[in-house]
Amino acid sequence: MPGGHLVTAVALGGTAYLVTGSTELSVGCFVGGFLIDVDHYLDYLVFEKQWRRPGPASFLRYYFKNELQRVVLPLHSLELMTLLTVIAAVWHIPWLIGYLTGAAMHLAFDIAINGDYTLRNRFLFYVFGFRATKGFRAAELLERVPVAPGTGSHPYREFFAWRPPVDEPQRTDAVSDFCDGTRT
Repeated sequence: MPGGHLVTAVALGGTAYLVTGSTELSVGCFVGGFLIDVDHYLDYLVFEKQWRRPGPASFLRYYFKNELQRVVLPLHSLELMTLLTVIAAVWHIPWLIGYLTGAAMHLAFDIAINGDYTLRNRFLFYVFGFRATKGFRAAELLERVPVAPGTGSHPYREFFAWRPPVDEPQRTDAVSDFCDGTRT
């Protein structure tokens, strides 16, 4: 739901500005709520070795087609969030407080949505050390979700979809017949 992150980050940043008048806090909310996902793109380029196809459409196709092999995601890390929280608490940096607020919203949505959908362990996935113990291998961290035919053919439209289209599991003939009303 990357488009959902964009919309919620804009809403959070706008609300932060309206309530506080702080541009720094507002920008931090947006960066933490949406631009935190830049680590997905870094994974794509560095760990997936997709340097030959660096464009956003190629990245989105790869991501939506569930072709991930490694999931490093250093910014999606509770360890990093803890360190940044300590820094923000000591020095009271407005943009960092905004970043942490946006990132907390982002990770909460990730846990709620991806936890039901694709993560093998909805909470431990966001612990960098846990991902490291699995060698950052997507096969050990993510459920293999089948994608519908044509997924990735409209990456910008899919960017704003709630979830990528998923293939329905095939049912046995008896179950299909029962559901269709031809068998009782």
